[in-house]
Amino acid sequence: MARRARSSTRFALLAALALFAGCVTDKVTGQKRFAVMQWSNAEEQALGDQSAPNFEQQFGGAYPDASAQVYLEGVVKEMASHSVRKDDFAYKFAILHSPEPNAFALPGGYVYITRGLLENLGSEAEFVAILGHELGHVEHQHSMLQQNRTLAAQLLLGAVGIGEELLKKDPDQPAYVSAIANYAAPLTLLKFSRDQESESDERGVHFANAMGYDPREMKKTFEYFARLEAAAGSSTPAFLRTHPTNATRIDEIDSTIRKTCPQVLAKKPAEFRAPAGANDRFTAITARLKSQAPAYQKQAKATSLFDSGDKSKLAEAAKLADEARRALPGDPVAECLVGEIAFAQGAGDKGRANFEKARAMQQKATPSKEYWKPVFFLGLCDLDANKAAPAAASLRRATALFPDQPVAHYYLGQAEEAAGHRDAAKNAYARAAELSPEGSPLRDKAVQRQGQMSLQQQKQQPKSPAKASPSSG
Repeated sequence: MARRARSSTRFALLAALALFAGCVTDKVTGQKRFAVMQWSNAEEQALGDQSAPNFEQQFGGAYPDASAQVYLEGVVKEMASHSVRKDDFAYKFAILHSPEPNAFALPGGYVYITRGLLENLGSEAEFVAILGHELGHVEHQHSMLQQNRTLAAQLLLGAVGIGEELLKKDPDQPAYVSAIANYAAPLTLLKFSRDQESESDERGVHFANAMGYDPREMKKTFEYFARLEAAAGSSTPAFLRTHPTNATRIDEIDSTIRKTCPQVLAKKPAEFRAPAGANDRFTAITARLKSQAPAYQKQAKATSLFDSGDKSKLAEAAKLADEARRALPGDPVAECLVGEIAFAQGAGDKGRANFEKARAMQQKATPSKEYWKPVFFLGLCDLDANKAAPAAASLRRATALFPDQPVAHYYLGQAEEAAGHRDAAKNAYARAAELSPEGSPLRDKAVQRQGQMSLQQQKQQPKSPAKASPSSG
């Protein structure tokens, strides 16, 4: 009987795969590509809208340089006018305040670059080519296709009897498929195949050429990545990499240029828009970032010491963080780090003044991109001071800014509980447990607190009066 039931379940999974499967048309190439589930532009946009806040906060929030943001956003808007998906949705761009050299894209037209990568770009042409690569991921719908690929693998694994834990839901319901898609989304949005990376490199060449830049500048980014890789001592074989090797990508860029825009090979540097080394606004932005590099290095060292958990290193971390803050006036991350260390030391009002300053700095520099950490720590300050209502208000805001941050949900649970909002507290603990890794201390604490609250609630419920036994007379 069990074998028959399992066979029925697997058949239903394959039926679901057949029901929702189909092809999507690549708007760049016109090719048909297999997809387990079809989606509309509105659904793609909704996934991007849902994912963007988490990614932005994970990468340090918005870099607080309004003039750089406005200028580069204008460049990206011009790039978007050359996109095959310019009518599908409005592209959105932000510089993120992370030292990690990275650029990425999300469904729905979200494209980002970190200050760590921006600082190391040599020209506006290089910026356009690299951001063009990210627009290419959006144009080819790579995130959506990767999500579908994971979904297909999960459905097929279930069909052959592997991954039985995914079979707890009724596979005959469309909600089952949606549940797996949602489960897979965070893991797949930024993971692309070698072919997809190569396709996006071709779009980087396209955008640079279409806007009058030298597309060969794109090669400099991969030369930079190759230097980073060499410094890190990477020896991963090429065939085991998710991405093509940097050398391969450089060769493919040359090949794409020869195939799609060979005329650029005959041009002189001065004939291109914003040639490398020109005294333009882009160069001014990267020069400003380079001048801040020593301060950011101190900040990184302070963060490393602080994150070590060694209390004997807090004083050194505090000193370095304060030096970085003084060298980076108006930087909310630098200001917030000073507050975090003070909070850990228990100094004064535990960093409250720093958190308030950091929040004001971010709101002034990038009003539409609030940073979650100052708000979170202001909530903790109030929680420690037994001010439950303002603590809950701040922590609700922190979870709204960074929806998938389990620590924020856990402390929101504590604040709601202290404020007497039992249902809200239980919901916050449940969310913290859901977002925390299996077996993590935070998950265990959240589950434990949920259980304790349920027991307390049962004890406080009035007992119903005992019924009188019928008379035997």
